[in-house]
Amino acid sequence: MTSYSTAGDLTPRMLDVIRAAAAGSSVKGTALELGVSRATIRTVRAAAFARLDVHSMPAAIAEAYRRGAL
Repeated sequence: MTSYSTAGDLTPRMLDVIRAAAAGSSVKGTALELGVSRATIRTVRAAAFARLDVHSMPAAIAEAYRRGAL
């Protein structure tokens, strides 16, 4: 896995998905809000996890916050 050190390494869509999760939105709710499929949300989440080097959404939220993205 590649290690990323800044919030700038996250795409705007990744940040949208992480922010929605931090606000308590489900995958389905986030998909409806962003106008994409649930599969797309899951794909974006997986890519964000890889970039943040985490394995769960709570860890992704914490890491994004630590990096100043949230």
